[in-house]
Amino acid sequence: MNNTPYTPVFILSCERSGSTMLRYIMDTHSKITCPGHLYLGDLCSSLNRTLTGTLAQTHTELDEEGKKNFAINETRKIIDNIMSRYTKAKDKQIWCEKTPMNLDYLPVLEAHFPDAKYICLYRNCLDVVHSSVNLSKYRFLPEHVPYVHRNPESIIAAMVENWLEKTDRLLAFEAAHQERCFRVKYESVVMRSEETLSSLFEFLEVGWEKDLMGRVFEVSHDQGEGDGRAALSSKIRQDSVGKGIEVPRAGIPKKFITEIDRLLGKLEYACLDDYYSNNTGFIRNEINENPMSNISDIFKNHFMNAIKNNRGRYPALQGIWKIIIKGDTDRAWLIDLSNQGGLVTEGDSKADSTLCLSAALLLEMVNGTRDAIEAFAQGEIDVEGVSDQNSLMDLGKLLFS
Repeated sequence: MNNTPYTPVFILSCERSGSTMLRYIMDTHSKITCPGHLYLGDLCSSLNRTLTGTLAQTHTELDEEGKKNFAINETRKIIDNIMSRYTKAKDKQIWCEKTPMNLDYLPVLEAHFPDAKYICLYRNCLDVVHSSVNLSKYRFLPEHVPYVHRNPESIIAAMVENWLEKTDRLLAFEAAHQERCFRVKYESVVMRSEETLSSLFEFLEVGWEKDLMGRVFEVSHDQGEGDGRAALSSKIRQDSVGKGIEVPRAGIPKKFITEIDRLLGKLEYACLDDYYSNNTGFIRNEINENPMSNISDIFKNHFMNAIKNNRGRYPALQGIWKIIIKGDTDRAWLIDLSNQGGLVTEGDSKADSTLCLSAALLLEMVNGTRDAIEAFAQGEIDVEGVSDQNSLMDLGKLLFS
């Protein structure tokens, strides 16, 4: 069925498990291309349904099983055509897909890609819950909504059940397809990158590239759905490991504890009691060694230098941006990107777009103790005059990468 020279690769994971970080790493490899969410599981299901109801019916010589196989083959051809052309255009050899919702389509993926390899990405339950709860203060991911409906009394319970169901499903799939699955944990990727990833690339039959980790945030990656905070990062961060300690122990429903501990044990994580007892010193904040404390210095030097270094990467980013810093006395700064040079000045003149945030938040973001995407999602950054979210993302990359 597959006449292409490559083996498709899928990253399977629960949401908030680091799949975007892993996508950037995979996409940096000279032989692998890994775009944002493509929803290939859903696409295969839809194409299969359409082909079964149309072209397959014209083959009257086929029985129902034959028509089913015809639809699968035709669907695979369509996907192969898209992905092989994309891979060739990127001058790569292997494509990798990372949509978390593919977990809902595992039988579909297996039917259409029986030759595929799978990277099974896991993350500690409490860290996933912590990340999911923070993201859900102002909105829910569509994937989380069913669990919120089931647990309207507790957002923690909803996110715990989400992790339980999807982790159990992924473990079962991995056990049934061991020869084509590679287990990797988020914590291992960020704490022991080379050791973990060299084994992963060996599984994919491509060589480890020694300079790969240094290039992850230097090379250009196609923008894609689900990129989030990774798009504004400048290095692999370790400060999210252990953040689950902030999830109140009493907020975890007793009915889930036995199952949580069972799955944590399967993944060689500490049980809940041990996690809460021993994890107090495990949270790492990767802050600047010389933290900045002066707002003027941030704009005049830090941001100006960032613009000089990064402006060439974002030629389409234009206009005058006003950033209002709230404090005892509000101050306004203008970032003029109307030309390819870029200029930063203090002042409160007319601008095309305006951002407003506290001085404390700006200092935290510059010093690496707060995430800009998270702050924006939580409503801590007010934005006016921005109709294109991509331009806002590019501004963040320009100033913070």
